[in-house]
Amino acid sequence: MHSDIHLLLHRTTATETHRKAADAARTASLRELVGRRLVAWGIRLSGPTDLTVTLAA
Repeated sequence: MHSDIHLLLHRTTATETHRKAADAARTASLRELVGRRLVAWGIRLSGPTDLTVTLAA
């Protein structure tokens, strides 16, 4: 395959993939977004676990 054609096909595929990912991110429900945020906060607030203390020592 000619390199210019290969690059054009790659750019087209990458653009379509980025567009699909952006559409998927926009269609996430408020419930899902709040749930993800609460999980992230819970992980941060839970503090260090025995594993992290063992690895840090």
